Amino acid sequence: MPPRETVLKQIEGASRGFEALLDNDLVQAKQILSSDPDSAFHLVGLGLSAFLAAILSREDDELRNAQETLIRAETMANNEANAKRAKGETAGIFPGGTEYKLLTGDATIGQALIAIMSESYVEFVKAIWKMNKSYKIFMGIFKTVFPEDVSENDSLHDIFTRLNDRYLEQTTKPQPAVESSGGFFSSWGRKKPSAVAAPHLRHVSSSSAIPTLPSTSASNGDAAIAASAPVSELPSRSGSSTDLSTSFANKVTLADSAGNAEVDSYPSPLWANDPLTKLVISGAALGSGMFGLIFSMLPPKMRKMISWFGFSNSNRPVALKLLTIAASTGDDVHGYFASLTLVTFYGFLLLMSGWQASEPTYLRSLSTILGRVHDRFPNGTLWVLNRAKLARYERRSEDAVGIIVDALGREAKEGNSFREADSLLVFELSWLYLSQARFVETADAMERILNSWSHATYIAIAAGALVDEINDQRRRGESPSAEIVERADKLLAKLRGLCGLKRVFGEKPVTEVFILRRLEAQKAKLERWIRAGRLKEGAKLWEVVRISNASELGLFWATIGGRSPASGIQKQIDLLSSFSPPPRFGPASSSVSPATPSSTLGRTETRSSTLSGNISRRRTSVASTTPSAAPIPPPSSATDDLDTTAEILQRDLLLGILYTAFGHYDSSHYALAIQFLDAVLAASPAEVGEEKWVVPFAGWHRAVVELKTGDAETKDMESAKAKEVWRRQMDRANGWLDQVLATGEYDMKTRLESRVLMLRDEIQMKKVKVGLA
Repeated sequence: MPPRETVLKQIEGASRGFEALLDNDLVQAKQILSSDPDSAFHLVGLGLSAFLAAILSREDDELRNAQETLIRAETMANNEANAKRAKGETAGIFPGGTEYKLLTGDATIGQALIAIMSESYVEFVKAIWKMNKSYKIFMGIFKTVFPEDVSENDSLHDIFTRLNDRYLEQTTKPQPAVESSGGFFSSWGRKKPSAVAAPHLRHVSSSSAIPTLPSTSASNGDAAIAASAPVSELPSRSGSSTDLSTSFANKVTLADSAGNAEVDSYPSPLWANDPLTKLVISGAALGSGMFGLIFSMLPPKMRKMISWFGFSNSNRPVALKLLTIAASTGDDVHGYFASLTLVTFYGFLLLMSGWQASEPTYLRSLSTILGRVHDRFPNGTLWVLNRAKLARYERRSEDAVGIIVDALGREAKEGNSFREADSLLVFELSWLYLSQARFVETADAMERILNSWSHATYIAIAAGALVDEINDQRRRGESPSAEIVERADKLLAKLRGLCGLKRVFGEKPVTEVFILRRLEAQKAKLERWIRAGRLKEGAKLWEVVRISNASELGLFWATIGGRSPASGIQKQIDLLSSFSPPPRFGPASSSVSPATPSSTLGRTETRSSTLSGNISRRRTSVASTTPSAAPIPPPSSATDDLDTTAEILQRDLLLGILYTAFGHYDSSHYALAIQFLDAVLAASPAEVGEEKWVVPFAGWHRAVVELKTGDAETKDMESAKAKEVWRRQMDRANGWLDQVLATGEYDMKTRLESRVLMLRDEIQMKKVKVGLA
């Protein structure tokens, strides 16, 4: 067991190493973290650095190295945790050895996540065992730090005040605390003597007395606490270049159970300059919060299944609160991971849930947390990436592109040893270009991606984007560029060979399964066109593709429509509408002009047993002017670009999604979105054919439109009337989501079901907000 001074130096050194990684200097990070092979802190840091590099590169050698390093780290940390200690020895204000238990949990969860990325069911079983072990470690430490738990009703102010009170109590004792049957925090929640009464404070781990500052107001608890910090340097509210807890300004915006913005202020943590206490508190909050967040996002059946392994605790508001605590306690590794987890979660929610009960709240939360960490690591790729994502979520796509292009340009000049993270920047840039309908740039970026998750997916999107460019040139009356044609042809030719090279648990990635099936459908289309005399023998695949992989996979990744700029949406609508036969609705159609959104909601009955089965959707009392869903006229391979009803339905779905996105800029577009989506939902199984996925995806987007029209309709409405509108809209949305969940097997099913759960959570928050729950 190393002396306390050595432990503190090890924590400081390991933290510097990990900070170097977050600032893009992987070489320096490895040098620092390899410099002390006898330090569990350094070894865990080295393992986590290897873990980050591995999950970004997806290279087998990187994954193997990370796993081996983390196994060694777990062994070393576990040995230290179980080492014999002197009586009364502590880790800050916690029992001695707690810091090493925390490191054991860190190393174990890293191993579990790597195992999940493997190609073996055996490794997956190991991952469950490792996660269960890590979960028990973190929850054990959590109960030590928060003995009376943390509830949804606890504010951050209450939590930090209680932690500060306990810290003050422990550090003002003249002698080291002796563990009692109630534990260190046995009186959690009870009122403690005022910090102002103590003229001097003393660390339990130090003999140095620390003078306090007199409080000017005994009634101001925050001021008294902040003035009485029992640390070598008193915590400051003015901020510093190293202490993230102070630059956080002691305020954060959270969403409460109703989705309302809850600006929660809290006192400065007294342990900000106490490395061991900070490590334990932030680690306990991160571990419990991360597990709670993951469990809250799992489908109910999956949640029930993993509960057999001992997992529980799936309260999302509490999980987010705990992660915020970890992110706010200071500049340690757990705080950084908590910040990264929070910005990733809020971003995923903003992009994939389709609609939010309180979008501004999520944007403010993400911006606050991201700004705090970005100030510390302005050039760190992970934080630059999330700055770009935030701009995208705020519908500032050009700013997002600029952020990434500038970062990549700077790294090209100055160098960057953390190259694995650059693939994330390029991947995000690809989607941004696609959202702007900049097809050639999309293909260029996709071909630059370095990691090996699924080259087939990247190439499929690149090839699809080039085909979109060819078709758009035709739409404009131009001859397709010979260079673009050659590139598209080469990429499509090698696509089949790339599919199947990657395995996840022994299976092909779901995107590759979809790509292969669509490739077969396009080849069948080529044969039909040759038989019809439309093309000669030897014609190339790109000549028949109209609905490309870029559009299809962009739909799955919420890039088509979503938060796209209006110009990109319009260009994609124009391209899809240029294909024959013309769309059944909208400007390119002679169909009945669209009715207002309120008159079409929820009235089209579906004929598709693919979606509805025996479920009969509730009709509303709202009068309907929706055109009846007539069968789709059979298209012709000799004359039509879209020569099957399934292809027509794919276009209907895409147009429905694009017009939904257009509704953000002008809500009158929701009516047209409803017509296109209802047309897909009304399709018969024969018309859908092999493209069964279009129907449940249309159902999910139909629910999104119901909620977006609710926003538009209640914008300037008094609360009583708005409440009834929301009752109707949310009932309809839930009806569509019920039908999606009742659907059988189809492409990308698990991805859509996770989005159903996310949207359901948002609906529940809105119900609370408007008084319906």
